[in-house]
Amino acid sequence: MITGSVESPFRHLVPLGAENRWSDLIATLIELDPKPVAALLGLGDSPQRVSVHREARAGHRDRVDLLVTVEGEQRCVAEAKVLSGLGSRQLQRYRDAFPDVAHHVLISPERLPLDAPRSSGWRSVYWEDLLRALTGSDNPWVAHTASDWLSCAEQAVPQLCPDTRWNDLEPGEAFVIALRARMAWVHRRLRPPPGVDHDLVSSSAGQSWVARLHTPARKAGYLVFAEAEERLSVRSYPKYAGDPNWGSPMGPSVKVCLMQTDVRTSAGFDWAYLHALWPVMEAFRQDWVTSPAKPKAAHDRAAWERMVAAGGPRHLGIGFGENQAKQRGQCMFGARFQLRADATLAEIAAELNATTRLLLDLAAVPYVDGARQLTSDAVRGSR
Repeated sequence: MITGSVESPFRHLVPLGAENRWSDLIATLIELDPKPVAALLGLGDSPQRVSVHREARAGHRDRVDLLVTVEGEQRCVAEAKVLSGLGSRQLQRYRDAFPDVAHHVLISPERLPLDAPRSSGWRSVYWEDLLRALTGSDNPWVAHTASDWLSCAEQAVPQLCPDTRWNDLEPGEAFVIALRARMAWVHRRLRPPPGVDHDLVSSSAGQSWVARLHTPARKAGYLVFAEAEERLSVRSYPKYAGDPNWGSPMGPSVKVCLMQTDVRTSAGFDWAYLHALWPVMEAFRQDWVTSPAKPKAAHDRAAWERMVAAGGPRHLGIGFGENQAKQRGQCMFGARFQLRADATLAEIAAELNATTRLLLDLAAVPYVDGARQLTSDAVRGSR
């Protein structure tokens, strides 16, 4: 069930796609009355002479959204997000630029959250929490503005429940926001066991959002990794739901892969190690998509062919190779399964929670020297 529609005229002042306007307005409200948000931002008990610097320089090229000072002392660095994701090492760069500031805060919508990694030194605060606090301001304009803004923000994002179906979008509903809200709902219901981390990130293409689960593999430099993302190509994302000229949601595709980290090429990926993980994957579920993998880089195709010659299935090897390694320092290959387009959000969350058991089983598979094993297996397979 989905409720709520965007009707408040306040949306013209702070539309979801205008993050700078959100940052400008929150800076104005904080300067006018910082007391209601002092605890959320770490400004002290009774902050005086509070100033908010917008687009404060944070290194050679970076600028942080909000730098809050109290009586001339820098107290809080805040990065404000609405629809955009985090750039590579963005939070780390900003923390390095302001190492002596006590509070580093990542602001995002409650139903479109970006969670700061636990080890980052940042903490997450929701826009709605800031606005709820500001509705209690002694300044009437601040209180009324925060109240109208809060109402608008709550209407702009669909309200979802466990029985909401992935592909049940309303005519006229913003397609990208609707799917991101669904993935965010699922992500917040993930309950991975100790040893398995999870996060929610924007895809490298920038339109869809990806819920990820990962845990260290037995071999150093590798993770066992699962990620869920809407199967419809981001190039096919319509602006609004219900447009007959565009595709409808196809349902989340779940990749289960071996990821190699801190690399600049996929040429050294251990395909034999991936092959050794396959029996555990095959035993765990039988609905893997069987379309053949098609690695793009020549060295990845050659390694995949050797793995297949050694007995690996042709559909083992989907993922991201050379380009991802160059751009993000990672490459990953594995297999995928497809969830129904009409699955409920509760069903999708349950599937991903169950997948954490597979990740732990894969992480427990002993590592052997993959290159030598794969070569000998390929030779035996050719005889």
